[in-house]
Parts: sequence; structure tokens; C-alpha cells
Amino acid sequence: MSAVPGVVTVEGVRHVSGSVHTPGDKSVSHRSLILGALAEGRSHIEGLSDGADVAHTLRALRSLGAAITVAEGGPVVIDGGRSLLRAGTSDLDCGNSGTSMRLLAGLVASIPGRHRLVGDDSLSVRPMDRIAGPLGAMGATLRGRGATLCPPLEIEGGALQGIEWTLPVASAQVKSAILLAGLGASGETVVHEPEPTRPHTEEMLAEAGAAIEVRPEGGGRVIRLRPGALRPVDRLVPGDPSQAAFWIVAAVLAEHGDVTVEDVYIGEQRTGYIGVLARMGADVALEAGSGGSGRLRARSSALHATIVEAREIPSLDEVPVLAVAAALAEGTTIFRDAGELRVKESDRMRATVELVEAFGGRAEELGDDLAVHGLGPRGHLHHAAFATAGDHRMAMAAAVAALVAGPGQSTIEGFSTVATSYPGFLADLARLTAHRPAPLAAERAVVAIDGPAGAGKSTVAGAVAERLGVERLDTGAMYRAVAATALSRGIDPADHDAVVAIAEGATIGVGPHVLVDGDDVTALLRTPDVGRAVSVVAANPDVRRHLVERQRRWVRERGGGVVEGRDIGTVVFPEARLKVYLTASPEERARRRDDESAAGVARRDHIDSTRAASPLVVAEDARQLDTTGRSVEDVVEEVLSWL
Repeated sequence: MSAVPGVVTVEGVRHVSGSVHTPGDKSVSHRSLILGALAEGRSHIEGLSDGADVAHTLRALRSLGAAITVAEGGPVVIDGGRSLLRAGTSDLDCGNSGTSMRLLAGLVASIPGRHRLVGDDSLSVRPMDRIAGPLGAMGATLRGRGATLCPPLEIEGGALQGIEWTLPVASAQVKSAILLAGLGASGETVVHEPEPTRPHTEEMLAEAGAAIEVRPEGGGRVIRLRPGALRPVDRLVPGDPSQAAFWIVAAVLAEHGDVTVEDVYIGEQRTGYIGVLARMGADVALEAGSGGSGRLRARSSALHATIVEAREIPSLDEVPVLAVAAALAEGTTIFRDAGELRVKESDRMRATVELVEAFGGRAEELGDDLAVHGLGPRGHLHHAAFATAGDHRMAMAAAVAALVAGPGQSTIEGFSTVATSYPGFLADLARLTAHRPAPLAAERAVVAIDGPAGAGKSTVAGAVAERLGVERLDTGAMYRAVAATALSRGIDPADHDAVVAIAEGATIGVGPHVLVDGDDVTALLRTPDVGRAVSVVAANPDVRRHLVERQRRWVRERGGGVVEGRDIGTVVFPEARLKVYLTASPEERARRRDDESAAGVARRDHIDSTRAASPLVVAEDARQLDTTGRSVEDVVEEVLSWL
């Protein structure tokens, strides 16, 4: 396990990009170890989380008698069986892990003898009364400190009786403790959960041959379990989606963000935050793979506020980093019924408010709701010094806030707590923010991609830029943005001076979303009205002069890139390292655009090629490529071969 420093300095960056694998899912890792210890035979686990929390569960199971072998670079091997498990002579140290304590409590409740579960200072103030109620009703004796039974937690295990229990508050950990105890009880154990929570325990018990039945009940579920032996299972643990949330939010908020998280668990109760971000306007995508895992991708986006219900993210683990996203959204985001945040590794409700405000945002507690008042698309966070209060998720959320706060540095104290769940976090942070210019950009070189409407410029330019690791500028979107703005303001596109004033004075941002003076106009760009107006706007020589200046400045600031349009190789960048002129038949281009007929495309070509200002022509040294009937991959490979 990697050492994590106690105090770190995080630099603000413009680029957060690349591909990353998060550690093995913590929830699945804990349960894989515990069920492997109960299974009658040998289990193999690959991809186990390397965090300290899971390591505490592993050591506790060894103390209880399970034979667990950890080989460098190989699977974890567990030789288990209920007959091997017994009360140990030493404390079961759960460290900072509430999951370890609650799940192990359920396990040892059916193992005769006295068990003492202890934790660090943070865990020692977390209440355990929610598991004491059902486990006590089953026949175990639990003692802890105070009315809420804070650790150390002493459990007298032995003969248990199955119960029927309704969870007063939805909790996957409490549910799991009851089910693990029920495996060793007499009679059936039934758990009613008011809202669905993480189903890992039920799914993994079923895979191991347990007599378990799960069915919907109202808005929640009812789980029925009969006692019995488990069979060993070989398991590959997928990546942790809760850890992926930090990189997803960082990519969305970064000025230039594009992050892919590979091989991550994508179960419904674990990726609710993706739906929340999408509803806020984030460019996020989830692609299912095999074995319950998949790929998450996120790119820079402008966000707006939303209402987040607790049932969307049952564990609430992603709330701190979602609050960072909300701080830069337009409007006020409300996290409803988030009171459970107060009994996490820290009082995360208060800590999240402090985090947002430390970095220059505004947030407040409204009873059990959390309100974050967004700074909007023109707002920005500032750098700060922040103390984590020993909470790993607050530390990583603070790192994300620091990354997107612009030039400068932030200091985060108590960062070593990240070792509990994500020891390699800083290494992944360094990898995703190490924006190394490709040779193309280092030489201040440009790949110019010209061609008529519908030839495939945008698709090919985006793919070429991604393969080269540089940025791409869609100049056509700039002209469309001016046209859309003129129409929205009631300005005739032929009004020379009024349209020039927009091109000269408006702030135009072209990326995954196109912004004009902070307003997202992306949805307007491909409307028929804008399509008709843009040829008129683009023929205005003074509009072109102002936008060409912006395009050249864009390249100067980035040191190069892939630029697409209709005069890039002839007017804007005649010195481009590579000039590509894409074309396709009018029928093919009309099919791709689907908002114009072939005749309309031909008319557009005539207007563009005969206008006085920067007509559409093929540069003398351009390489021409007809994309009719060719795949994107094929076209991109040919363009790259010319480099």
C-alpha cells in the first residue's frame, strides 16, 4: 500500500485528461473477503482494493481463523469455512472503516465467544446502535460506549435466531450485518428496506449458493435468507465507482477536461451521481462492459443547478464532490434528506459546507438538506487551505476543488487519510494533470481540416485531435454562435454593423458546449434558422476578420492544435503543418446533416465558394480526401499517416 503524505499542495490546472483505473471497489472487496472466509473451500479474489480499510477487514478475518494468502501481483487466496472461525484473543482492529466494523459484527454475532471490535479516533465516535438492535434481537449481546454504542464494541456471539426486521433508515451496511448473522442463525431472516441500497451482499450471497430471495416491496425491497453453507467463488473485483466520481467531476469542471475511467462497477445503486451530473448539463457517458463493469467518460461542461434526492445516491458518498460541482453551477442545488452525512467518518454535512466556502463558494445546512449556491458559468473558485478532519472523501473532494480553482496552489491537511480507500490517488492525479504537449503542439503546428458542410470535418477533426493528444477548434461553431446570437436578439443577419458588434464584443467559448457571454447556445446551433443565417454571417468580411483573430489567438495560447473550418488552410493558417480538404457527394453530405436536402447542400456550396471574403477553395498544398462511404476510423488513419 502506497504511503500518502499528511499535507499536500495541489496546483490549479487547465487540463484534466487521460484514462485511469480506480482501486477495486471497497464494498465488493470487504464482502468478498468475508464471504470467502465463510465459504467451505478455497476462493480466489483478483483486483482487491489496496486501501487500508479493506486491509483491516483482511487482518481481522485472519484473527478469526481464516487462512488468507496475499501474493504480490497475484490473486488473494482464502481457505475458509465456518468450522475454522473462532473468537480470537486479540481485538479486531477496524481502523477507520465503519464498513469493516458493521459487517464483521454481523459475522461474529454467530461465532461463539467474546469479540472486541475497535477503531481509530474517528471510528470510535461513530454510533453502532443501528446494528445492535437487530443483532440483539437475534440473540447476540452488544456493548459499547454511551446510548449509541460507540466503539470499542464488545459482542458476545453464539446461537442466533432468525428475525424479521424493517430498517428504520436505509443502510446497506446494517442490512448486510443482519444477513451475515442470519447465515448462522436458526430459521429464516427477513429484511425489509424502505429504499433500495447497494445490493452487493445479496448478489454475492446468491452467487455463493445461499438460499436467498430478493423481491420488490413498495419503493424498496424485501430480502429473505435461510441459513446454510456457502461455496467458494473466484471473483474479479471491478473498479470503485465512488472513487471514479472525483475524476468525473474534475473533468467536467476543468477548462479542458476529458477523462475516461475504465473497468468500473456500474450497478444502479452505485452510479446515481452520473444521472445527477447529466441532469446538471454535464457531458458524461456510461458504457456497459462485461461482468457488471463498464467505462465512464466525462468532458468539460457548463452546469446548472438541480434537486438531488437521497435515494439517487443512497450512500451519500459522492455528495462532497458533487457539492464542488454545484458550487460552479448556475443556480442553487439542493441535496435533500442528507442528514446521514453527519454520521460518516466526519460530520460531512458541516464539512461539505466548510469545503465549499473555503474555496470561495456558498453553501448552508437547511435542516437535513444541504444547499449549494452556485457561482454560475462566469464564477470561479479560489485556492484555500483546508483541513480534512480525518475524512478521506473530504480530502479528495478538496483536491478536486483545488484542481479547478485556476492558477495557484491549495494546501490540504490530513491528506494521509486517503490511504484508507485510495492510496494511489495522488499518482493518478499527477497522471491526469500532466498535460504534456504532443510534438504537434510543441512545434506550434496546426492540422487544418477544411471542406464543405457535411464532409465530416467535425467528426474527423475531433478523432484526430484525440489521437494526437491536442485540442480541437471548430471555427464553424464560432460563426454559428454569432448567427444564433443575432437571431436571439432580433437582429437581421444581414445587418452588417450589428452582427460585427457581436463578433467583436461577445465572449465566445467553443468546446463540448458553445457559450456566448456565458449563455449556452449549443442547442441552437443546428436549427434550420441558424443554418440559413450562418452563410450570410460568414460572408460578412468584418465578422470573419474578428473571428480569424480569435482563431489565431486560440492556437497561439495552446501552441498548436487541430482546427476545422472552410478557410483554415487558405486564410487562417496558410502555414499549417498539414492541410486536409475533406469532401463527399452532395447526397452523402445531405444524409449526414439531415436538416438540408442535396439541393440545399449544393446551394450552400455555391454561396461559400463564391463569397468575396475567404471563399471555400482547396489550398494548393492540401491533401484531398473523399469520405463518401468510408468509415471514420479509416479516414482518421489516413490523415494520421500523412503526419
